[in-house]
Amino acid sequence: MDGPDLGTAVANAYRVFARYRLHGRLDVCRCNCCVGPEQERLLLVTPLQEIPSALLAEYTNSAHSWSPQVSEELRYFLPRYFDLLAAGDVPCQLGIEICLARLANVSYRDEWPQPEAKAIDDFFAALLRKRLEEPATFVETGGLPAYHAEAGEDVLCMAAHAGGDMERLLAVWDAVEGREATLRLAQIIGAADWLKKRLRNSSWYDAVSPRIIAAMDQVIAWLMRPEIRARLEAACLSEADPAAAALLSHAESLVAGLAKARSE
Repeated sequence: MDGPDLGTAVANAYRVFARYRLHGRLDVCRCNCCVGPEQERLLLVTPLQEIPSALLAEYTNSAHSWSPQVSEELRYFLPRYFDLLAAGDVPCQLGIEICLARLANVSYRDEWPQPEAKAIDDFFAALLRKRLEEPATFVETGGLPAYHAEAGEDVLCMAAHAGGDMERLLAVWDAVEGREATLRLAQIIGAADWLKKRLRNSSWYDAVSPRIIAAMDQVIAWLMRPEIRARLEAACLSEADPAAAALLSHAESLVAGLAKARSE
């Protein structure tokens, strides 16, 4: 297994980032739509592990600048972000994908101490692994069975916005060989817009930097590998549920067709 489990990764983040403190006034936007005095007070006085998701979301959506103070603030709050994300309680009003986007203001893997960078990357890997192992729910999409709200893709997108190690995360997905992880691959492939060469989640391409689009292209290239097609085909042949088998077959056909189109 690549790294600790999710609970251990969260606990380690609390330990690694424990030295950071808040200093009496947050560096946040104070307009009428952002952090008010009472919200700031609560963020300052509430014990870190007790900060509710809705309150931390106010910080997420209002801390627009970047400075040494903001860098320290973010590292103070990071363990609580990880804690809430692990529980499926996203501390962001705009969705999980941009919840940790402020990490991209710094190349944390190059500029922050190695234990801090490792704690972040271990959390991303553990969160993805956990989501890939969870049961998903069937819905009907245009008569084709699919999985709704693909959690694996959403975690990849969040990590891309944060400047995470996409190569490591894709390797994690390769290593998680269970049925759910393969069905989630089929969902991503089946839900993508292949005419426009983009994935389902609009946070990959809607008003974002070329860096995020490059990360999406990296995921697409990974999905189009022969190994993914073989994985889908093998899963389809062994799948007892007709609806799931149809989803796997559809995804395998798409990968095969796209590979053929590229070779012609």
